[in-house]
Amino acid sequence: MCNLGPSIDLQGWRLSDGEGSVTFEENTILGTGRALTWCDSPERFNALYPGEPCFLRNSTGVSSKGSMRLADQGDEVLLHDASGGLADALYYGSAEPEAPWNGPPVPCRKGEMMERVRPEVGQGSWGKGTPGTHSILIDAEVEAFPILYPEMGLSRLVREIDLCQSSLSLSTYLLENWTVARHLAMAAARGVQVRLLLEGQPVGGISEKGAALAYYLREKGVQVMVMRSCDSFRRYDYLHAKYMVLDERRLLVSSENMADSSFGTNRGWAVLMISEEMAAGALSLFQRDWAGQGVDVFPLELSVAYKEGAPGRLPNALPDPPLLQVRASASLASSPGGIEDLIVEALDGACHRVLVQQMSIEEDWLDGNRIMDALLGAAERGVRVRVLLDAGTGTEASNRRVADALSSLAASNGLDLEARLAQGPFDRLHNKGLIVDGTVLVGSANWVDGSMRHNRELAVLLRSPDLAETFAQWFMDDWNGDHLPPVIVLPWHYLQVGEGDPVVLDATGSHDDTGIADFRWYLDGQGDTFLQGPVQTITLPAGTHQLTLQITDLQGHRSNATLVVEVRERTGPAPWIIYAPLPVLVILLLVKRRGARVK
Repeated sequence: MCNLGPSIDLQGWRLSDGEGSVTFEENTILGTGRALTWCDSPERFNALYPGEPCFLRNSTGVSSKGSMRLADQGDEVLLHDASGGLADALYYGSAEPEAPWNGPPVPCRKGEMMERVRPEVGQGSWGKGTPGTHSILIDAEVEAFPILYPEMGLSRLVREIDLCQSSLSLSTYLLENWTVARHLAMAAARGVQVRLLLEGQPVGGISEKGAALAYYLREKGVQVMVMRSCDSFRRYDYLHAKYMVLDERRLLVSSENMADSSFGTNRGWAVLMISEEMAAGALSLFQRDWAGQGVDVFPLELSVAYKEGAPGRLPNALPDPPLLQVRASASLASSPGGIEDLIVEALDGACHRVLVQQMSIEEDWLDGNRIMDALLGAAERGVRVRVLLDAGTGTEASNRRVADALSSLAASNGLDLEARLAQGPFDRLHNKGLIVDGTVLVGSANWVDGSMRHNRELAVLLRSPDLAETFAQWFMDDWNGDHLPPVIVLPWHYLQVGEGDPVVLDATGSHDDTGIADFRWYLDGQGDTFLQGPVQTITLPAGTHQLTLQITDLQGHRSNATLVVEVRERTGPAPWIIYAPLPVLVILLLVKRRGARVK
């Protein structure tokens, strides 16, 4: 019961289903906006709502008569005031409503929860939800470190695990990488409290490798629990979030599972944040999910068949890639519900650019959806919109239809909107990322109804132009299909010549997948360009000189190479050329002969 009016004493009030009743026998003050719970099954209630008080059948101050157990198929719930008058009513399922109820009963199935959304007495006054769901929205200032998968993912994840000193809580859809497992086990061995919450019913089921890895971790002292359905009930369709809370001050939020494909062939984003407030928010979410033990969270052995496995030999040390550290304002949100609101708010405020990198966008969203409406609304305001989708098995056909529909819509309405399927060096675009002007969203939620409304997901929106530019550069690399800088090929890197001897600089062998836009030569560390172009002939004064070549490709990637020329003082006559690669020498000879004839 929830009191939306002034404070009231519930003494004498009665709750009934027509077969049994519960009456409040003592003074029980319910303040404005406060709620009160009666529950016949405290174990399940306490698991889904840890720490929340409730009245039980044998609680002091209440009396029970008959059997008040609501039927799954349909029933009635009547609330009578102290004078016996009907204060409220609910009819659901197959129940037959009576006045003053208006309309048919509320449709409801096992595992759903009904909650009042309007004050009238009737079907339209009740909404439906799922018992025990919990969401967060946390705003905080953070130190943020952007992470690109697969290039940086495994090394950064392992580093953070190895730095952990006291506690580590990991929630993930899949854990199928032995390197991660080994480092989690080593953390547990040195006294870190390691807790792992796994999805117990992923699409296709838990693999043999995943099962072996989970049992290995449990044997090494890691607390392993599995979220799955029980008696047709679970709070979320899937535990799809991928996040890790370390030492209650660091939080890693990712689009990627802890699987081999994530660290080898998937494109994804993650962000590591240092913030006690942000870590506390994510930890509260983890603990609420973890607390559902006996309802939809169970020990490993009650959920997954035992499989043997071990990580094998210790691999070579992983590289520690340099990370950009940025101060950012961040909003952490979970789903069901919260991530969708965060995305819509960001898109509604877009002014200059929107970059979407998604594994999939639900086709039905094209017919009307809050996120899609906000995306198209940004394009209609003149915002530049780019949408990049996965082209992998299972998503290619649907994503192509979405991309074609968006492109057609843009062409017919003159919108600066382009959509295409990714063609990158990765096998799967698994990301769920969004860049809006100077903000970036990183998280686990695909742009589908299930992720936004029925899964456990976690995402963070970070406001920082520098951070957004880093992710935007990664996006544009994927958009253009160019991930590599130019390759510089030179015939020599060190040369000794006499004073006055011409020296040929030849970079014509250099190449790039998308094409080379610019060749610039710099002399002896000077900031100004010395020469431009792939081939040059120069003379230098006596001494040792450094020539630096900088090549820029059509996507802005740059490569540098250095040539050293040692020029000796000349004591005799100088030849007209001292050195050149053979093909260039032939060209220069032809030019010299033709020039002589012209003269």
